[in-house]
Amino acid sequence: MKSLFRLPLPILAIAALTAACNPFTPKTSTPQNPKDPRFSEFVFQSDKEPTVKDQTDSVNLRWPSMEASEAHLAIAYSRQTGSLPDKDPEFWLTAVATVPDKTIQLLAEGETTDTLLPGIYPALYEHVPQECQFTTIDPSFADKTLAPDKSNIPDDFGPMNIEALAMSEDCHLLILTALGHS
Repeated sequence: MKSLFRLPLPILAIAALTAACNPFTPKTSTPQNPKDPRFSEFVFQSDKEPTVKDQTDSVNLRWPSMEASEAHLAIAYSRQTGSLPDKDPEFWLTAVATVPDKTIQLLAEGETTDTLLPGIYPALYEHVPQECQFTTIDPSFADKTLAPDKSNIPDDFGPMNIEALAMSEDCHLLILTALGHS
């Protein structure tokens, strides 16, 4: 009878070791950046991992009235869903930009009651200080205010529509998400 109880222990040990080395076992990974509760969920997907860039010209050319002095952004094409490439592929941009008082004043009229900040690419969280107070702005109001004439945007930059925007008057920051098609 004793040998019957000893047999399951080695088999369980072998099964546990095999499962740990099994390449088909789903692996859970820790996210690159911890979730920050101030932000909405980041919902954009891409076939390639985006990188954070410092590209002030990218936001200022798309939204001329922004007049950013500094911008950190992640931009990528959205994940392809079909087997054929999209004719007008969608791309997204999330950004944190430093702007002057003039820009903050332009956007102040578009205040909304949302409480969460736009869902930006998590690697951008480090550019949003904890002590900043934010106001969310109606995206259509922000889009019209910051890019009054989209026909002047160079083709290589592609026009985009602001999906979400928040501003911090005390930190002179804008946080935004936008979508475009090329």
